[in-house]
Amino acid sequence: MESIFIKKLTLVSKIFLPTITCFILVYSFQKLDFFKYSSFYYTILSFGILITIFNLKKIRYGIIINLISSISLSFLVFFLSLVIEGGLIYLYEELLIIFSLDFMKPIAIKQQENIISVAILSPILMFYSYKLLFQIKNNRYFKVTALISIIILLVLRLTNLMIEEIHLFIYWQTIMFLALQVILYEDELKILFRPNKKN
Repeated sequence: MESIFIKKLTLVSKIFLPTITCFILVYSFQKLDFFKYSSFYYTILSFGILITIFNLKKIRYGIIINLISSISLSFLVFFLSLVIEGGLIYLYEELLIIFSLDFMKPIAIKQQENIISVAILSPILMFYSYKLLFQIKNNRYFKVTALISIIILLVLRLTNLMIEEIHLFIYWQTIMFLALQVILYEDELKILFRPNKKN
């Protein structure tokens, strides 16, 4: 009984300690004056580094390749989601003009600001791109975890809890990091928390 408890505690710590570390780093980057003008880059950089360092047994390639690829993907996902969002908003604006609904433009754009990029595009791109670098299965567990994360980000954004840039980075990084940790330790979680069947 004690051995099972220790195993569960160890597994939970492997999931939550890296997430807490990520939260503390991102919070520090956003709050400390030392990082005032470069917090954005440190925030994205830290995600790519931490997710690799804390999950070395889950990587698909060598540590150097995985580390460089992880950092590159972190930046690529962010900028790509902004580009796609910009394209979608531009298309939406054009449709409003075509159908003579231009009066709705300010309201529509205000409501969509960052929602598409932060809560939908970035998470989807991040989940699927990191499958290339880590041992992640494309199964129901993966899809449900990803969906729950997106829903949480949507709720936070729509309730204005992430409206400030500092909150935007802190919440997004923490939620995504935790979701990836839960996905990466799918097998261990299923085995350790599987209900004991009594004969």
